[in-house]
Amino acid sequence: MTTRQWGYERADCSGDYALNLFLDDMEHLVDHYAAPSGEQLETRLFQAQAAANKLLQAYEKNARNTAAFTGQFIEIKSVVDAQDVLQFVPIFSSGLKQQLIKLLKRSNTATQH
Repeated sequence: MTTRQWGYERADCSGDYALNLFLDDMEHLVDHYAAPSGEQLETRLFQAQAAANKLLQAYEKNARNTAAFTGQFIEIKSVVDAQDVLQFVPIFSSGLKQQLIKLLKRSNTATQH
């Protein structure tokens, strides 16, 4: 089995594309820690928060041509959905959220005819 490459490790981690890579990595991270394991929920939540902090720091350090990650933070929350499945949800700081909203708006207008 090969080790998964993180987006911040990629040569094309730059500008808006870095935000796309970040979202993919964040999804992978929360799915991993929310998955059932032998660890207690509080332990998994703590581990997920620590991993999210490290991920954001790695993007701040390695992403080029963007300041989207500078001075931002993420808070990981646990929720149980309607199907009674535990999920970990990232809550983004307002600055990071604004960058993601801008990216979404640009991608929506680029696909409209």
